[in-house]
Amino acid sequence: MIDKVFYIRTLINGSVSELTLYVGDDGFIKKVSYGRELVSGYEVIDLCRGRQITLPGFIDLHVHLRDFKLSYKEDIVSGSSAAASAGYVLVCDMPNTNPRIDNAEVLKMRVEEALRKSYVDYGVYCGIPSEARVVNDLLSLKNLFVGFKIYPEDLADRFAVIKYLLSVYDGLVVVHGELPEYALRPSIRDLSLRYLDRPSWGELVVANILSSINKASKIHITHASHPSTPYLCRSLGFTVDTTPYYFLLSSDDVRDCWSKVNPPINDFVSKTLVFSNVVKGVYDAIVSDHAPHSVEEKLSDWRLCPSGITGVEVSSRVLLTLFVKGFISYELLIKYLCRGPAKVLGIDDFLGSLSSGFRASFTVIDFSREGIAYTRYSKALKSCLDGFRYVGEVVKTVVGGTLVFDEGVFNKPKVVVLGSKS
Repeated sequence: MIDKVFYIRTLINGSVSELTLYVGDDGFIKKVSYGRELVSGYEVIDLCRGRQITLPGFIDLHVHLRDFKLSYKEDIVSGSSAAASAGYVLVCDMPNTNPRIDNAEVLKMRVEEALRKSYVDYGVYCGIPSEARVVNDLLSLKNLFVGFKIYPEDLADRFAVIKYLLSVYDGLVVVHGELPEYALRPSIRDLSLRYLDRPSWGELVVANILSSINKASKIHITHASHPSTPYLCRSLGFTVDTTPYYFLLSSDDVRDCWSKVNPPINDFVSKTLVFSNVVKGVYDAIVSDHAPHSVEEKLSDWRLCPSGITGVEVSSRVLLTLFVKGFISYELLIKYLCRGPAKVLGIDDFLGSLSSGFRASFTVIDFSREGIAYTRYSKALKSCLDGFRYVGEVVKTVVGGTLVFDEGVFNKPKVVVLGSKS
């Protein structure tokens, strides 16, 4: 049954085209017609004002929305609002919460919270459990999570469980590619030189270790900071993403805790090579790795302050600016923010296109508008990426046919929590 009609203007084969989208009450596109069809009896939403262009909704594979006992840093309401304001229609949330999402009880609790609080569709990752038997408990609930996440400490403490998981689970496993012997020791150099204590070549070693295991899982290396990582991943059949601060910032820019992150921000040469990789299109997605902390925590001594950069409100605007400035093509923009992440998740028949049968989730951009990035909706209040001058403003975000974000006004949609596509 048709519920709404959207008039949109989008890019097709390099040309601006107007479309009429018929959206059902289930939140999916039922029909697409070229041009503006006159209709009656439906709610009509016109997204063709000014120079507004509608794109498939953005997807962020890697966020930390905290909540639970860490809600003072961020919660699902504030984090998903921040994501919606940046054009994201789906976020995938990491399991290093408190309590940790590594068992069935906490997983169910997280899903319930997401359904109740989130302004965008939601994916949950599970952490590596301490025992293999818990893996089986989680696999019986595959409809509630999109994949597993491996951290450096898991490689040290739970390697047997990782080997078991990879042998029995044919879904997505996302990997933080640092070697535990470097990641788990304290830094001995200044803040800007942490990258020497936690060398980025560890990603290559971790990828090779995982490739040597007899596995059924789909391996994805996330927030890659070494310039060679995407090429190795391609040769191994893995997927890979990076995040804007690895090609916007170098170690020379790391002056306080706001830019402390893991893996650490690398030197200028690495930054330049990662940017070259982005332009060449060698990554499968670009993520925010949104990892907020409180102001008080970030103002503490750099040796003690937690790692993580608040990024979800800036990342999409960085990619839009690269497109407007001619560094990346429209095809790459859509690959990095829409189709690529959907393919990694195995939901490229669900999100990533303005076509019949897809979820009616899209992002409206006004390319005539410019701005200076700052943290607007996240509880973190500040980011080292604040001050980035961008071109292309997110003015509206639609999730499942609901206008969730409209020039600073939010509306709660009926969200979907995605399950594993294995």
